[in-house]
Amino acid sequence: MPRKRTTLKKQKPLVLTNEIKEPSKFEWLKKNIVIVPVVAAIIAGTFTSVRYVLNLTDTITANQETILKLQEKNTASESDIYDLKTRLAAAEATWTMAENLYRQLADTVRDHTYDLKDLSR
Repeated sequence: MPRKRTTLKKQKPLVLTNEIKEPSKFEWLKKNIVIVPVVAAIIAGTFTSVRYVLNLTDTITANQETILKLQEKNTASESDIYDLKTRLAAAEATWTMAENLYRQLADTVRDHTYDLKDLSR
């Protein structure tokens, strides 16, 4: 079956003649009441996230400064410990020398004591 050709009439463009009132803010709020808490939550979440990141940054900076101070103190303490070890080694050597001198002096005194006993006989 052959198709019939239909001719379409040109339609007139749709023209709105009624004025559209702009909704008041209250009416807009009533229609979009669900959006308000969502937007508020997004804003609060963003603010909280930014504040959290800034606090972390401050904490990291403070910890870096603390670590640097501790490293300086550690270096100074190591140097002090090395100095104390050196002084302790010198003191031990002096103590050993003093013990040896005391033994030698005690032996000399003992020898003189025997010599005096021999002379007095």
